[in-house]
Amino acid sequence: MRFKLVLAVKSESFGNILPVSYQYELSAAVYRRIRENYEAYLHWLSSNGFAPVDDFRNRLFSFSNLYIPRIRVEGDRLHILVKKVQMWISFLPVRGTREFVERLFSGISFVLGDRRSRVELEVEEILDCPVPEFDVEAEYLALSPIVFMVPRSNRSMEYVGPDYPTYADCFYRSILAKYERIFGRPFEDDTQFSWNLLSEPKRKGIFMMRFTPDESKVIGYMYKFRIVMNPLLHQIMYETGVGEKVNLGFGCVEILRRDAPDSKKETPLPEKEVPPMKII
Repeated sequence: MRFKLVLAVKSESFGNILPVSYQYELSAAVYRRIRENYEAYLHWLSSNGFAPVDDFRNRLFSFSNLYIPRIRVEGDRLHILVKKVQMWISFLPVRGTREFVERLFSGISFVLGDRRSRVELEVEEILDCPVPEFDVEAEYLALSPIVFMVPRSNRSMEYVGPDYPTYADCFYRSILAKYERIFGRPFEDDTQFSWNLLSEPKRKGIFMMRFTPDESKVIGYMYKFRIVMNPLLHQIMYETGVGEKVNLGFGCVEILRRDAPDSKKETPLPEKEVPPMKII
């Protein structure tokens, strides 16, 4: 299930200037709301057959960057020139998810930024997004940078983009691995797969925990792409993101166009037995 959050910019509080790298603070705001509603979170997970460890390990949801219609960028600062912005958040589980999202976000305010500039945002509206009919082939747009890393010969990790020779393999292995982590078994259905880049990729370097001793930088890419694979894998990618560091708001995608197969029916998610509740 996917929802659009409409956020009012409360410029009277701290102003209207965000750091360009705000993803860490946005992810922290999302997880803070989960911690503050932990009992509701446990109930939501268990009612869908998952334990807390499933969500934190497997990332049963994804969320986008902020969509800001008008901006002015000055150095590493982003001036918001509108009164409202938007973001999208998606969840693989569906039972009770609307109520859970309302509890997490309805009417709440949160502050994004670093020690140089901050912006307060207030959730004004939560809108349900239409549920896609997942087909074999679809075109997608990255709503937040897609991140992949591969090991170097010295065992360090290297961020790679769509020009990397085995990038498509990284893409498919990421989705198959997520399926196996979520459902506890390898994907054994139709394994046809192809991936094609549809636009010039834009490289994004995003700082995490800026101006702190733990500062780091994540490299991801924004682009459009076409992918052919089993409809169930489309659904998992759409709802839970793709690539690495999805928990920090990377790898969220949106469907641009679908090529309809003979059958219009959506492939259902496989059933998952309710496991014993595990406390993190």
